[in-house]
Amino acid sequence: METIGVLLSIREWNQLRRKKNKQDGIWHLFSKKGEEINLKIVYFTLHQTSLQLLKTEAIEIEKNSGIKKSKVDIPSIIYNPTKFYQKKYIKMLRDLSNHPKFQVINEHHIIKKKNLFELLRAQPDFDKHLNKGKENDQNNAPLTFYVLGQKSSNMEWKIPIIYVKDSSGKKFTIEEAVPLLEHQPQNHKDIKEFLNVHSQKLLKIIHFYYPGVYEIGILYSINNNGHIDISSTCSFNIIMKDLYTWNNQLCQKIFESSLKVAKEMFQQNAIPDGTNKKNQPKTSLSRNESSSGSVKEKKKIKNLNKDDLRVWIKLIPFEAEEMTIKLPGGLIHSSISELNVLQFGIKEQPCKIDIEGGVLLKYNTYYAPIEILISTSLLAKLHIPQDMVYQLKVSTDKVIIGPTIGLLLGEKNQIYNPAYMEKFSDRLGIYENFGGLVIAFSSRSVDWEEKIAYGMIYNPTKKNWEYGTAPIPDAIYRRNFHQKPGWIKQLIELTDEKLFNSYHYKKSDLLLLQNDKKINKHLPDTHLFKNMNELIEFVNKKKKVILKPVSLSRGRGIFFIEKGLGERKGYVLHDHRKGFRLQHHIPDAKGLKEMLKDLNVLHDKYLYQTYIPLLKINNRPFDVRVVMQKYDKEHWICTGIECRVAGENEVLTNIARGGEAMTLEEVVSQAGNHLTFEKVERNVLKVCKKFCDLMDKKDEHYAEFGLDIGLDKEGYPWIIEANIFPSFKGFKAMDYNRYLKIRYQPLIYAVHLQGFAVTETGEGTIDEIFHPNNSLD
Repeated sequence: METIGVLLSIREWNQLRRKKNKQDGIWHLFSKKGEEINLKIVYFTLHQTSLQLLKTEAIEIEKNSGIKKSKVDIPSIIYNPTKFYQKKYIKMLRDLSNHPKFQVINEHHIIKKKNLFELLRAQPDFDKHLNKGKENDQNNAPLTFYVLGQKSSNMEWKIPIIYVKDSSGKKFTIEEAVPLLEHQPQNHKDIKEFLNVHSQKLLKIIHFYYPGVYEIGILYSINNNGHIDISSTCSFNIIMKDLYTWNNQLCQKIFESSLKVAKEMFQQNAIPDGTNKKNQPKTSLSRNESSSGSVKEKKKIKNLNKDDLRVWIKLIPFEAEEMTIKLPGGLIHSSISELNVLQFGIKEQPCKIDIEGGVLLKYNTYYAPIEILISTSLLAKLHIPQDMVYQLKVSTDKVIIGPTIGLLLGEKNQIYNPAYMEKFSDRLGIYENFGGLVIAFSSRSVDWEEKIAYGMIYNPTKKNWEYGTAPIPDAIYRRNFHQKPGWIKQLIELTDEKLFNSYHYKKSDLLLLQNDKKINKHLPDTHLFKNMNELIEFVNKKKKVILKPVSLSRGRGIFFIEKGLGERKGYVLHDHRKGFRLQHHIPDAKGLKEMLKDLNVLHDKYLYQTYIPLLKINNRPFDVRVVMQKYDKEHWICTGIECRVAGENEVLTNIARGGEAMTLEEVVSQAGNHLTFEKVERNVLKVCKKFCDLMDKKDEHYAEFGLDIGLDKEGYPWIIEANIFPSFKGFKAMDYNRYLKIRYQPLIYAVHLQGFAVTETGEGTIDEIFHPNNSLD
């Protein structure tokens, strides 16, 4: 018998444990329904759950209604009917949801009213049905309709129940509420149909923007004139308790639906290789695959070709059922006048392309675009946002409108909204240099069959972000590394490998370069921690060693181990995990093993490497952060260098630990007369270029690295770390214009990947393009 876990609040769990619930109580009913379909139900809380040990205290209701308490493994399928408010429990629930061993039905229950209304205002069908009055308008409404949506394991929504509450809180079915509706212009059947139709549309939107929600209540109010408005949403818990106290049969019905989803999840996961195929795309389609299954030959990424014609355009819609775009003469060469395909993002649509009149291209700019007529049917089919300036280019087989740039977010969909996206807005400071679509989206918010992304679109006129839909963009900048591998693989295929930063490069990946003669002399001797004896042997040999957690950054979780010298035998362990330093003097290897075990180092993934004595200024060590970014497919550029100088009496150089940012020229001039800035800079850049060249030979698509370079006392460069998701706090404080250029560059690269142009302003965006003939002194 398979087991599912039900998450309860501490209060509910304690009541169940103490048998304060009636024997025919709500969870007794739930367990009984589970037993009927051969599911064992255990109840647990987040408070007594250990994500490190994957264990929890659980309660099982036995057949005689007795309560059995035991410590169990966290069940692989978790049903969550509870709304959590404390941040620590919300975080734990997210961690459970993202864990590969678990599937959570209802990752959350809360959709803030502000976010819901902002989302629905972007949908033409809903704006006129939003309750735009005060918060207490719903309480003053004569009737409130509660619509329950429940999602199946194949992501289809059903509406098992609609019920009504009057202003006193009394509940009715819609049929029972007929006398209350007699003065309304609509009869109860029309109202029921309206609620079903609009709720299904809303539930589809909720699925893409809040995919972790499997059960939710939608509240509608009806005024004395018969106008029906969406008021808000409510948690499943509220509806469940309403039904249990009012109509037990209906309560059992919705329990059956919840348990059926859990049962189906078990069946879907019971595959021969034991792989959890949770939420993977149904198929792996090429961007050009049609419903008939024909696939065009995949094209290699094309770089910017200065001979290609690109023009700035503004789309002007006209009403027509036939999919048509009208282009002025001169944009299309006579030899390719048979074009009949328009591309936007990765979507391609056969259409009629009319050539009408001529056009003067001499003064064509972002601020003076050519107006292009496009039929409303074609605009809608390709999901093209209208009020933007685009570039248009013509290839040998199609017309392309773009650029289309995607910012790929993680899987915490419940926190992604226009307000969240404001921190990305400074990346769009030169939007007018390239125009087009910029959409931020989660891989969970993609309609894979239609190849449509649901996300937040940058509005260049208002300089803000708005909810919207668009085709999967033609180039995607990966901004998070917590997506399912199957989704990333799908996006790489659909974009013809124009998803960049495709792999989360980690500290441990540098180990793979230690045998490469082109770079290994710039890498400290590094090993992945496997057993304590090897670590002790390494410490005895190297005298001082640094331990780093593989998965953390910004100086978190770091230890130093020193071998005692002279009269001081044994070892010294320096603990830098907190905001202060601890020193442990340990007499022998046995004591060191026990200390590291007590500090949980053995439970986490660590690596250890030779300690490099860093160059210092004023007795404060520093390292060098070099930002390497792609300009186009062939060229890496250095967009910034900063030195991070440790704080007073600190060993670690991280800005987050009190360090400060200085220029490389400043620190070299203060580090001693034996070094020159020009030589140090040249050698640092050449090492970084070698590293990036090696990364280009990998199967992944990298476009950005923050390389941490340590300089020893002779100024020799050592690659300490390679960060695929670097922080730029030092640049922001030290040189804000430089910081902005770094922020702009990935979007510039995304434009170039698609073969569109970026106009230069001021000093331009290119600082230095490296060429293969550079050599290290």
